[in-house]
Amino acid sequence: MAKFPVVYICVVVGAVLSFAYVNLMSNMNNASKWHSFFEKKPAIRSPNCIFLDLETQQQLGFESVALLPTGSYARKTIGYLYAIARGAKVIYETDDDNRPLDLLRNFILQPQTSGIMFDGEHLFNPYRHFGQPTLWPRGYPLNAIGDNVSYNYILQTWKSPSIQQGLVNGDPDMDAIFRLTRKKTLTMLNVTFDMRAPPGVVPAGVFSPFNSQNTLFLYDALWALLIPTTTTFRVCDIWRGYWAQRLLWEMGGTLGFLPPNAFQKRNSHSYLDDAVQEKDLYFETTRLLLFLKQWNCHPKATFFTCVLTLSQDMANNNFWKQADVLLTETWLRDLKMVGYREPERVQAKYQNGSFCPPKGYSDRQTVVEFWPVEQKLPIAHTTKDTYDSKWNHVRSISSFCSETSLKLPKYALHQTSSTYSNILLIIVFNFAHYENVKLLEIIYSMHFPQRLYCGPGLSNFRDVTRPLKTHVTFIEVDIGKGYFGYACMMKAMSMNYHVDGYLHVADDTLMNVWNLNSLPVDRIWVSSLLELLRTSGKSTNWVWRNSEFGKKAYLSSMSEFKQVDKSRYNAFKQTLNANTKLSDGFYHQPSDIVYIPTRLKEHFIFINRIFVRHRLFLEMAFPTFIAGVEYINKLVFLKGKYLWYDGSRKYAEKRFNKDVHFLHPVKIKQVLNATNGVKFFCEIYLPLTLPGVKI
Repeated sequence: MAKFPVVYICVVVGAVLSFAYVNLMSNMNNASKWHSFFEKKPAIRSPNCIFLDLETQQQLGFESVALLPTGSYARKTIGYLYAIARGAKVIYETDDDNRPLDLLRNFILQPQTSGIMFDGEHLFNPYRHFGQPTLWPRGYPLNAIGDNVSYNYILQTWKSPSIQQGLVNGDPDMDAIFRLTRKKTLTMLNVTFDMRAPPGVVPAGVFSPFNSQNTLFLYDALWALLIPTTTTFRVCDIWRGYWAQRLLWEMGGTLGFLPPNAFQKRNSHSYLDDAVQEKDLYFETTRLLLFLKQWNCHPKATFFTCVLTLSQDMANNNFWKQADVLLTETWLRDLKMVGYREPERVQAKYQNGSFCPPKGYSDRQTVVEFWPVEQKLPIAHTTKDTYDSKWNHVRSISSFCSETSLKLPKYALHQTSSTYSNILLIIVFNFAHYENVKLLEIIYSMHFPQRLYCGPGLSNFRDVTRPLKTHVTFIEVDIGKGYFGYACMMKAMSMNYHVDGYLHVADDTLMNVWNLNSLPVDRIWVSSLLELLRTSGKSTNWVWRNSEFGKKAYLSSMSEFKQVDKSRYNAFKQTLNANTKLSDGFYHQPSDIVYIPTRLKEHFIFINRIFVRHRLFLEMAFPTFIAGVEYINKLVFLKGKYLWYDGSRKYAEKRFNKDVHFLHPVKIKQVLNATNGVKFFCEIYLPLTLPGVKI
């Protein structure tokens, strides 16, 4: 994240508070009178905070001031103009009952970002995306709350969202209908959203309500800060948001939603009064969105002309009044006067009558079906916690093992389980053996809330897993029979989950989850063979070294690496040579279970993107990357057993050791079909996944 000195621009008119990041080192292209004015004003100052009283506001010289009613929420507009005139490149707005939790570090300030863009139609519900599928934000069309929704996304590298809203835990922004029907009258809400989920980007052609309570605007969207004055207080920022979204499409911009990074302790409201003020949200939102989707701006018009035209057309259709058209015109003049650069127009593209989503920065798009971790529901008049993952886990085991003599001790439900919510578990299928997902979910679901499956054929995955009661995230990646399985971790990292690390596990690796809790999440985990399998230009009997995916692919990868980033390449080779004790050495080893901490995420994506292009074999890509970014003595070596290809893998239950970290390979279908296979899972392995159980 870029570093900006922080200046809090406080416009207190009816206890309204706004904040702004200001780049004080920027070259302000403003009139000289502004420089001289800011040397003297405002009179009231405190560290990192500037207070603009009414008298000071009148002296700023903005035309918009005269059009903003005293005591109106819209007077925040003056604070925005003041910040822009001072050289603000990024502005963050909030309210006095919101508290940021992460010093705003998770907002995206760089020009490009990788991530997932919603691939559904019409509407995007950010509360569903972050694990509350039965909730809806204020301003979401009521007639659409019960609609079937898409969980389809596209993973790409995109232009960073011009407007970004972080979700808010605690008592977030929901309408009066929710509060009157689903909230206890005298009890504060304590809603939580999935804090680990990746950001979601909303494309052109899709709408989502956003408010003014925890929202960041990049420079090319500072024009969108204007708050209308002729709507009610409960409508103004929502109408502003829909107006801004439609105009974003004209400049190639998007709206993004980020995991919760603030907490709201809501000021006291009368819910019935709120409902009266929200009437247009209930009965006019659908009409507004239909109007906006059908609206067009003249192809030859400038962007600011489109802004003014849409404002006038909204007045003509009675969404706000003519006074807001005049305010828009004055606001645009004030922006130009303080030196704000008008965005360039990028005409929205259509296909078959619908808007085309923006193109990413590469031709390859990855299809993702994303499901967040569902959170506890804030249900009115409920005293019992209805969310019990341990009990669901026990029921799943009991159902799977119904024909065995399995006996689960009751005390297991009262013990603390090993849960790794800070790790994304990536289960990779070399082939589409998706019938194994049922057992894999029983094994891992309670321990890894954040799970992701990866392999070929999303439609096949859906067909096989549809009967499951739980929904799981899936990335469709052609990994070439597993040869390039590390691409799954690379893609998962590119989604930007908010986790401490990424754990790659092959679908035929049986992981002993109860033995992982002592492993440090800031270090790399690998199987203990890494020290033994180094090689160089000399011939070896390892078949993959001499294949097209071996040394040849490695050398061409290194050639591109050196050409693209020589400094990073030199550092990589220095570490690799120190580890191998060879000038041309590299590693190969089984790579069916590997953990990479998030601190190395950017390195992993960069280097392995090159490896994938040159089709380097997985068992060279993983260990060579690791040995090029970390010294051997800093690695964590996992204890495990490889059964290899002597036929003994059919008898995995005989080789199982509960005190190690993994067993590979365990061909689940073969084991289950074996005489004692189900018995092994039900009477030996699965009970160990329960807390407090000792076998």
